[in-house]
Parts: sequence; C-alpha cells; structure tokens
Amino acid sequence: MPRFGLGHACGLVMAVGASLAFASARAGILGGLAPDDLIFARFLVAGLVMLPFLVRWGLPDLAGIGWRRGLVLALTGGPLFAILQTGGYAYAPLAHGAVIAPSTVTIVSTIAAGLFLGERLTRAHLSGAALVLAGILLIGWHGIAADNGMPASWIGDLMFVASSLLWAAFTLLLRAWRVEAARATAVVSVMSCVLASPIYLAVRGIDHLAALPLGPIVVQGLTQGLIQGVITIMAYSKAVALLGVSRAVLFPAIVPAVSVLIGIPLVGEIPDAVQIAGILTVSVGLLTAVGVLGLPATPSRAAAGDPPSPASLHNPAHKPAGPSEETT
Repeated sequence: MPRFGLGHACGLVMAVGASLAFASARAGILGGLAPDDLIFARFLVAGLVMLPFLVRWGLPDLAGIGWRRGLVLALTGGPLFAILQTGGYAYAPLAHGAVIAPSTVTIVSTIAAGLFLGERLTRAHLSGAALVLAGILLIGWHGIAADNGMPASWIGDLMFVASSLLWAAFTLLLRAWRVEAARATAVVSVMSCVLASPIYLAVRGIDHLAALPLGPIVVQGLTQGLIQGVITIMAYSKAVALLGVSRAVLFPAIVPAVSVLIGIPLVGEIPDAVQIAGILTVSVGLLTAVGVLGLPATPSRAAAGDPPSPASLHNPAHKPAGPSEETT
C-alpha cells in the first residue's frame, strides 16, 4: 500500500476507534461509572499491554525516545489530557466537547504545522478543513444553542480547549521529533499507567474498585484501554508520520460525526436532520482534503523556496534534513 494510502487508513482507524471509545464512555457513565473509573481502566490496560514492548525496546532510555521527550509526550497525550477531556463533561453537555475539542485541534494544529513545521497547505486542504469545521458546528449546534441547565458549562468549555491544546502539542511533537508510532504509544501508555494508577487508588481506594460492576469495567478496559489507549494512538501517530500534521489532524475532526453514527445502536441516540447534514458535510470535507474530490492542488504559499510539501517529504528521492527518527 502506498505511504499516503496507509496514512489515510491509519487516520480512519484512529477516527473509528476514538469514536467507538467515545460512545462507549457515554454508555459507561450512563451506566453508573465515574470519569476517573474510565481513565483508570484506560491507562491500566494500555500500560500493561505496551509494557513488554517498552521493555524489549529499552526501558532505561524509553525505547530510544529519552526521558525528557518521553515525559513531555506523556504530559501532552496522557493523564492530564484525559482528565481535562473527560472531566469537562461534568460541567458542559456532550455536544460542547464534540464541537470545541476537534475544532480546536484542527485549527491550532493546522496553523502551527504551517508556521513551525514548514508544511505547505493546498487549496484542497484548506477547503476541506473549512468544510470539516462547518460540519462539526452543524453536529453540535443544538447542544450549544439550547438552554441545557448547566450554568457552569464555560468551565467545561475551557477544559475542552485545554485538552485540545495538549493534543495539538502532542501531534506537533510527534512530527517534529520524528518519533516512531509504536514506541510513542508504548512510552505514553506505560508512563500514564505509572502516573495515574497510584493516584486513582489512593483517592478512590481498593474498596471502590472492588465494588465496580465487572462487566462494564471490562468493556471500558477494552474500549478505553486497548482501542483508545493503544490502537488509536498508534494509528494516529503513524498517520502523522506518513501524512504530516496538516493532513493527519483532519481525522480527529471527523470523530464527532462517526460518534453520532456509532451512538445510534450503542446508546440509542438518533441524529436529527441538522446533525445528518453535518455528518455529510464532514465527509465531503475529508474527501476534499485527502484529494478524493479533486480541487486544484495549488499551494496556498507558492513562493519559490517554500518548504517541501508533505508528499515530497515521503518521496524516496527526497532526503529531508533533521534528526533521525529515533533521536534521544
């Protein structure tokens, strides 16, 4: 499979996996689990799954990534990110997070990739990104416009923005440091498990953990831990490496649309006409951005001497300067 085709496949795996985990989290909370229960299940399972790989690749230097970079990746893509993202729903309705989080990630990462990583943005990409954001706004419009009886929703909104800024930083660092996807996943998963699990047990206690219903917590361990904590992060990291930040960041933006579809059978929520229009708009935007629906691929910055495009960065004939993929 060509590198860009593999990158798009990884992006879609990430979007579907994250959407499944999102819908599963909603079902878990409706079933009586607390947000910190989901976070504990996520990082415990992900950490245990990835620990043997991290040991094999080298625990002393964190699989060649190094402790400084490993800590930064864990801080931006680990427990703090999960706490802000999940905790925001204690103050704001689900529609707020579905709109604010992916929109912030898409806009911040796209602009930062152009400013700091030298990624060239084409008309097709910019048009597709605009359609994706428009679709996200349609999907969450009723939740934002409605009087939801949550006067402190602005606190949750700020938490969603903060979590999105952390994820955007995680995305940019993966690209800038050229960290290999599987190793980045192992480092973030294991370090997050080490950081989050003792805090959860100290605050909640063993009695609380023992009282949790076994079936739902196992389901959350599989969806939040294995799917979200391992598969989606690995797929997203690979998409960033193959496509560049400015293209890979569009896949998190379609998570709300996919979540709505998955939520129909899982939690019984059926989208209305406006949300369906949003899903279609997001789909058209993604197809435009990745080049399936053709627009002239004229760069938005066409001056001579501009940095090479993400496509040329992955052309075997092009040898980009910079650190190796496994820099410590």
